[in-house]
Amino acid sequence: LDQIKAHSDMETEYASLLDEYETNQNKSEDLLETFMVEKKKVDKEHKSLRRELEDLQAKQAILLEESKIRQEESRVKYEVLEKKHTNLVNKLHERIECPVCLEIPETGPVFNCLNGHLVCSKCKSNSCPTCRDKMSEGKSLLAVTVLENIEHKCRNQQCDQLLPLAEIGAHRKVCTYRLIKCPATLCEDKVSFYSLIDHLMTDCSHSCAKEEKKIDDLTSLEGFFISYNIFEGEEYKTETFLWNGNYFFFNTITANGYWTFHVEMLGDEEECSKYRSQLVLHKHKDIEADDDYVYRFTGKPCSVEEEKDSKKETGLNVSNKMMTKLSGQVMKDDDDYDFKISIAFYKKL
Repeated sequence: LDQIKAHSDMETEYASLLDEYETNQNKSEDLLETFMVEKKKVDKEHKSLRRELEDLQAKQAILLEESKIRQEESRVKYEVLEKKHTNLVNKLHERIECPVCLEIPETGPVFNCLNGHLVCSKCKSNSCPTCRDKMSEGKSLLAVTVLENIEHKCRNQQCDQLLPLAEIGAHRKVCTYRLIKCPATLCEDKVSFYSLIDHLMTDCSHSCAKEEKKIDDLTSLEGFFISYNIFEGEEYKTETFLWNGNYFFFNTITANGYWTFHVEMLGDEEECSKYRSQLVLHKHKDIEADDDYVYRFTGKPCSVEEEKDSKKETGLNVSNKMMTKLSGQVMKDDDDYDFKISIAFYKKL
């Protein structure tokens, strides 16, 4: 009886498990059906979004192409307008260019003959240089209006800058191609600001840089010594130094019973005002510069563009009498020198 009862319980449990399995199977089928329905919805949305993306990309490509076309049209129009403007300016330049000096006037008055030909005020004479007719006192207001409103080319050789009349004067003062005199005392050559160092290295016969084939860079040094012998009437060549990215020139001049030592800088007045040079004149063996005869000068370096006569009056000036006391007996050994100049540069705080 117990075995029959146990067998009956097992059949009951099996039937229960079978019912549970069928229930779970039905749920799984329902879940699978729900999943497939949702998947179809997602696939449909994905296809829809993909079509929208493709449409947007197509529209973007069309807009990009249209933008390129508009840019090209704008570029062509700009080039046409620029060409017309350039041609107009060139014609205006030709019309108001003085036929004598071949320069475009920068100030009025501009005179015209009875036939309308123009000539600048500095070249005006009794007859027209173009038609040889009598030159009247007529002044062209139109020419003055034109020259005040067109761009003017910088007159410095090699410079291609075109600037409005109001700006051309300021440009010439800082133009890298402006002409300046060589800083060497005995050299009268005029060279462009841009090529001055090349001139001192290769052309100037009064330059130590040409003789030594190098320029000393003093940036890493606190000071620098230059040793000299005293020779009456001797030419002292210009020394060129590089310090902190700037070029400096040291000149020694003997004239009218005085020795003059001064420093120049390759820069305009504003640039020079940012620096200071220090000169200490002392005996050759007085390394510490604390003997009885020591002369000092501290001040801003001269601009290389300053007039030479003006530069001679700057710096350290010492009379021949004091130089004799400083140097003592003149050395005869070629390896010895009579005096030293100590030079130092620093930036003004």
